[in-house]
Formats: sequence, structure tokens, C-alpha cells
Amino acid sequence: MFVLGHVGIGTRLLGRLRHRLPARWLVLGCLLPDLIDKPLFYGLLWLRGHPDPLISGSRSVGHSGLFLIALVAFAALTRRAPAWALLAGVATHLVLDIIGEAVTSASPDSSIWLAILFPLLGFRFPRAHFGSLLEHLKLDAENAYVVGGEIVGGAILLVSWWRRRTSQSS
Repeated sequence: MFVLGHVGIGTRLLGRLRHRLPARWLVLGCLLPDLIDKPLFYGLLWLRGHPDPLISGSRSVGHSGLFLIALVAFAALTRRAPAWALLAGVATHLVLDIIGEAVTSASPDSSIWLAILFPLLGFRFPRAHFGSLLEHLKLDAENAYVVGGEIVGGAILLVSWWRRRTSQSS
């Protein structure tokens, strides 16, 4: 799933809780795992010319349970709404990725569970089955879950924007 799906659907997974969290921090949390892991993977791929032995895919540190635990600790220590919003957004991101994997049935070496349970299942992250960003985008564009998620997420965001806009003009 891409931006619209993670933000549109992810924020709605929180129900009414989303209204008590700072929106910009919640949106950042919904995107944070990919904002960390995708540049990390593609940067190393570009620098080395081949996948890194550890960071061998686009789901690694930001998709890990260790990162989620660190966010829980940060939110608990700071007791600040932005920290809780980040945590909630990251949690919805992982839930949507897990659902996506269940729907599309990933191979065992590219399972998101390798990232979430890192290092309990071994000292490795899921392996990408694409060799470039363009190949990754092409595969996702052919994935009904990704395309459907973008359409639904975009529709949710559009309706939300329209309601805010019309309620402000009344």
C-alpha cells in the first residue's frame, strides 16, 4: 500500500481516537515505517549495486517490533499527544501491511513477520523480490490490494476533506 491507503485507511482504523491525536503526527506515523525503510533499502542498493546482506528489502527497521517497542517507551515516557499519534500511526501501518500480506500471500523469505519479529526469527529482514524502485512500483501497480487500498484511502481522504470544507463554509 502507498500513501493514500496508509493515511486514509490507517487513520480510520483508529475510530474516534483519531480526533484526540494531532493529525500531522498521526499522518507521519502512518507513513513512518516506509519513510525509514524504503530510502534505507534503495540507498544501500544504489551505493552497493546489490542488496545489503541485512537490509535486503524495503521492510526492515521501521517495520520492526523493536521500533514499535521504542515508540511505546517514548510515548509512555513523554506522555505527549504527538508521541502517541506517531505510535498509533505506525501501528496502523503494520496492521495494513500484515493484512496485505495475508491477502497476497508473500513467500516465507519476504514475510513481514521477519521484520516485525526481528531478531527472534533470525538475524535477517524480509528479502525483496525486485531489483529496483521501478520494478517495485510496477509490481505494486499490478497488485489489486495496493491499487484497491489507494482507491479506498483516497476516497476516504477526499470525503473527509469535502466534509471539512462544506462545514467551514456553513
